Formats: sequence, structure tokens, C-alpha cells
Amino acid sequence: MPAQTMDQIVGLCKRRGFIFAGSDLLRGPAGTYDYGPLGVELKNNLKAAWWRANVYERDDMEGLDAAILMNPLVWKYSGHEETFVDPMWTARSARAAGGRTR
Repeated sequence: MPAQTMDQIVGLCKRRGFIFAGSDLLRGPAGTYDYGPLGVELKNNLKAAWWRANVYERDDMEGLDAAILMNPLVWKYSGHEETFVDPMWTARSARAAGGRTR
């Protein structure tokens, strides 16, 4: 029977050793995960497939592995600051201002 809820999917992944909530036994930070042996293999295979399709097989892309925590001037001068839109932040801001998100 297919999983019906996210809790069922997470439970299956934990039982099979794919993924665990971060520091699960010690109540680690919410939203972080540790990978088991099968999870590491799956993650690495997905990353390699994505890299192959989006970097090696395209002439208009170059690979880059950089930190997202950077000096704010990097974001500003690269143009990301002006063009980046975060739907989660926009929705949160609208709710805080008393507006509707949809």
C-alpha cells in the first residue's frame, strides 16, 4: 500500500536507513536531516545526475560550488539582491502587514 502521509514516508525512510531527522535522539534542530548509508548513495546519485544534465550537457552553464553565506556586497554586485524573490518571505511579509497572500 502506498504511503498516504508525509509521516508514513518519513517512517519508511527511517526504517530503511535513508534519512533521519537531524540528531533525532537528542532533539536536534528542526528541518535538518542526517543521511544513512542508502540516503548518502541516493543523494550523491541525484546530485551527479543533476550536475551532468545541467553543467556537462549544456553549453550555457558553468559549475560553481560556493557558500550561500557571503558578504552582502557579493549579492548586491552580482545582481541577485535586486532580482531574487523568496515566495516564503513575501508571504510572511504580507501576512505581517495584514495583507493576503492569494
